[in-house]
Amino acid sequence: MKIAITGATGFIGKGLTGFLLGEGNSIVVLSRDPERARSLFDGEVSAFSWSFENKDKLVKELEGVDAFVNLAGENVGSSLWTKNKKRKIIESRIRAGQLTTELICSMKRPPRVLIQASAVGYYGTRGEEVIAENSECGKGFLPEVTARWEYSTAIVESSGVRYVTIRSGLVLSKTGGAFPKLASPYNLHIGTMLGSGKQWVPWIHLEDEIRAIYFLIMSGGSNGIYNLVAPSPARMSEVCEQLGTTIFKMPDGLMKLIMGQMAEETILTSQRVVPERILNEGFQFKFTNVKGAIADICGKRTG
Repeated sequence: MKIAITGATGFIGKGLTGFLLGEGNSIVVLSRDPERARSLFDGEVSAFSWSFENKDKLVKELEGVDAFVNLAGENVGSSLWTKNKKRKIIESRIRAGQLTTELICSMKRPPRVLIQASAVGYYGTRGEEVIAENSECGKGFLPEVTARWEYSTAIVESSGVRYVTIRSGLVLSKTGGAFPKLASPYNLHIGTMLGSGKQWVPWIHLEDEIRAIYFLIMSGGSNGIYNLVAPSPARMSEVCEQLGTTIFKMPDGLMKLIMGQMAEETILTSQRVVPERILNEGFQFKFTNVKGAIADICGKRTG
């Protein structure tokens, strides 16, 4: 297959691109720095400048792609949510979605499927409620961002493109994302409990995230919203227990004082999300519990 990817140089994108190349696919990377992208993947991908100014050329280059994966967007957790940071988070996603839509709708032979990235942040904090794909949108900054992100490309269905939105949870890997930051204090033997520890953490191992995306690309009947989270969500206390001994506790109030709204809508939020739809379609997770996932990432033996 020929697959176009935006955000290929990001945390999930790098893993997905490597996996797809290993499966024998031809990959077209759309990047603000195509030279860096080609170098990152040892020249095994085609790479083109990702911008509105380059749209006409991109339309020609993308003719005949079988699938399009849009992962582009400013990293939500890379710094505190200042007004400028929040603007970048929103604008990066909306502009990427708009350009993706314009490209696909301008193509004579559009891709058969678009995989649109999103996140479980869509649901907001929900306490003990079990959250499936039909649960309503929450309230707050992240619910607003993810809802607009998803809407930015929804119109491609009018071009006959199968449209799949993936709402990903906390992706666990030692190579990137939030996990290395979470594990760092434990590696220094100063393990810190973030918040009460009672909040539900919707997590997924990077390997399963990548496998699930490939499953949805290849499954011709899959469309709509999919929660990409492990079947067994864990409480924050369970996650920390697998990392090591907790020495310190950082209460909710202190975290809100230090990180503000970012803490409320990420670390402290409680989301008991389940992957109902992809399980019903036959996808099998390799890592179903957080103990096994963290053991694999940290190189520990289980059992």
